[in-house]
Amino acid sequence: MSLLAASKLGKQVGARFLFRDAEFTLAEGVRVGLIGANGTGKTSLFRVILGDDDHEGTLSKKRGLRIAALEQDPRFPEGCTVREAVVSSDPEIAALERELREIHHKLEHSGDETDRLLSRLSEVETRFESRGGYEVEHRADKILEGIGFPAERHDEMMATLSGGERGRVAFARLLMMEPDLWLLDEPTNHLDIDGILFLEQFLIDSQASAILVSHDRTFLDRLSHETWEIEAGKFWQYPAPYTRARFLRDERIKAARREYDNQATFIDKESEYIRRYGAGQRARQAAGRLKRLERLDRLQRPEERARVMDLNLSAGESPGAKILKIQDLQVGYGPRVLFKDLNLELARGEVIGVAGPNGAGKTSFLKVLLDELPPQAGVVQWGGRVRKGVLSQHEHFDDEDTTPYKYLRQADPMRTEQQLRNLLGAMLFIGNDVDKPVRVLSGGERKRLMLTRLLIEGNNVLLLDEPTNHLDVPSREALELALAVYEGTLIVISHDRYFVEQVADRMLWIEGGEAHLTEGGFAQALEKREKRKALAAAKPKPDPSKKPVVVSAPPPSAAVKAATRFSKLKTQELESRIMATEERLKVLQEAFAKPEVYLNAGKTRDVKDEEKELRAELAALETEYQGRRE
Repeated sequence: MSLLAASKLGKQVGARFLFRDAEFTLAEGVRVGLIGANGTGKTSLFRVILGDDDHEGTLSKKRGLRIAALEQDPRFPEGCTVREAVVSSDPEIAALERELREIHHKLEHSGDETDRLLSRLSEVETRFESRGGYEVEHRADKILEGIGFPAERHDEMMATLSGGERGRVAFARLLMMEPDLWLLDEPTNHLDIDGILFLEQFLIDSQASAILVSHDRTFLDRLSHETWEIEAGKFWQYPAPYTRARFLRDERIKAARREYDNQATFIDKESEYIRRYGAGQRARQAAGRLKRLERLDRLQRPEERARVMDLNLSAGESPGAKILKIQDLQVGYGPRVLFKDLNLELARGEVIGVAGPNGAGKTSFLKVLLDELPPQAGVVQWGGRVRKGVLSQHEHFDDEDTTPYKYLRQADPMRTEQQLRNLLGAMLFIGNDVDKPVRVLSGGERKRLMLTRLLIEGNNVLLLDEPTNHLDVPSREALELALAVYEGTLIVISHDRYFVEQVADRMLWIEGGEAHLTEGGFAQALEKREKRKALAAAKPKPDPSKKPVVVSAPPPSAAVKAATRFSKLKTQELESRIMATEERLKVLQEAFAKPEVYLNAGKTRDVKDEEKELRAELAALETEYQGRRE
């Protein structure tokens, strides 16, 4: 069944059409990647679907269609905690949870009201449990942890959070819903790699359809069944995820170019005939051809930006064969160590990608390389004739009134005007864009311009910190092509998996106080990181501070009774049993976040019962194991 059906759908802003004559249907369970350059109308299409914008043509929706979209200005109940803000997606449960908190607070200073408060507490707890409140809380905690909010922060007050943190809480609240259709605009913004992986699995497990606007092309490849593109006022559909859709798009453009060239050849031939025979014996035939030519539906030239491959992006003076040598490097601040024992040699022309969770030490590593932060230990030695170009996450222009053309002219006065304009065109500065003051450029345009200058000013080593931030997909593609023909050496910090996969020869993964080097791109580095995590999780982690259970007198405690069940197991068997139990508990934890579980009271109860039994078993196993180690 179709959730949406559009016919000749269009959206106009002033005298300009963002898109027109769009035809599409969206079936149940289908996920769509919506792509296009910034400003082409993707967000406007969302607003049309939500009913917030007028439009041309028709858009039909399934009766009772439930749509979940992130609010532009999210609001939360006054005086609520992070968890309560997320649970507020269900107003009744949120109100009950808040009342429970208020009753517990009053009981601390209740005096003569204790009996009344305890009676009310029992009523509210009964109602809360019957509405599935504890399951909802558990799911809220799982989602918050999944997008990067640790458990110890779930009881913080919303009023203490930053704007970015409030945005993440709003996103967590959105994920608490189970609509028919998700409308997600840049959902991976502000998420680290673990948050992105969590979100991907969450949407895969969801039964809802989705329209996804994202610059994360790996995200689109993993999730989307088809791709919609808004380009130059037109709406295109491709029955494939992003990477396959780009191939289909290129084939479409090639076919359109052939058709345009054939028509142009035909027009030239007919025009020459008319010119030659318009006044002679064949004037009647020439007049007939002229009429046919005037009625001809002229094709437009397919838009093709300049190719970076045709440009000379020299890395300037050639450095030595060894660009960088790092020995036993330790990076941190004061007593805090971000990572240690890093050894690395970087050869001329090599590309190193740097990845890892937020806060792991990636930018600090870059600062050490630039001598902006002293290493806690170890040596960083640059080779001879190295000239470094740097792009940090937050750059500014000294002259906000300069233009893209003047900005590049200052960097390379020896290039001709046409060469500079070709370069700007390749990096998507078209027509009058090259003469705009930089103060009116968008964040993505400003970053693109800075990157373009770095590529031509003779740097033979580039250190780039999140170069694709604020760049739309066409801009990222332009950057990838530019770096593909750049002759120098690169160190690139990026969370953009697709981008790093395209450019990196090796990966440096920084996480948990360690730095690991791997051959290949992002996918190989991520696979090895997951193997390290699995090995670490498989190792039993007894608490050294835990004391053995002491039985003061018969009958023994329930924990000791349970532990004796495993006393005949060998230590290796005991370790295997602990690992298997922990893995099963992990599966159960993930099950709580699945709609088929949390929307079914019976399944939820079964999962909770099994989880309770397994936790008791795990406690007994650990008691037995710890007793043998004491």
